[in-house]
Amino acid sequence: MEDIRDLTQTIFDTFNNRDVSDLEQCLAEDAVFDFPGTEVLQGPKRILLFFKILFRKYPRLAFTVEDILVDEDRACAVWSNDGEDNKGNPYHNQGVTLIRVKDGKIVSISDYFKDTSFVETG
Repeated sequence: MEDIRDLTQTIFDTFNNRDVSDLEQCLAEDAVFDFPGTEVLQGPKRILLFFKILFRKYPRLAFTVEDILVDEDRACAVWSNDGEDNKGNPYHNQGVTLIRVKDGKIVSISDYFKDTSFVETG
């Protein structure tokens, strides 16, 4: 069974390494991902596909995890990121990611961040 802090860090390592293989091993079959501006993604295949799409939209995006707070089966990661989108525009944000773990696997990921302008339509 993986430590909840390690499982949380794996999410950000996935972005920084641009490789979903480690995260794939950490997701429960019934995992969900709630990301602003999208419907809740259900299942590892959809979650990993979403990550790959974000990699294309943001060819450079590095996360710095400032803190991981753990309480029983839940963790909250406080982070900032820096990068650029596929048009070369700079991108910076700060936020928190909440995760829940059951039986050593991630069952829920939910992101909250300060700048949501990229998800606005119209």
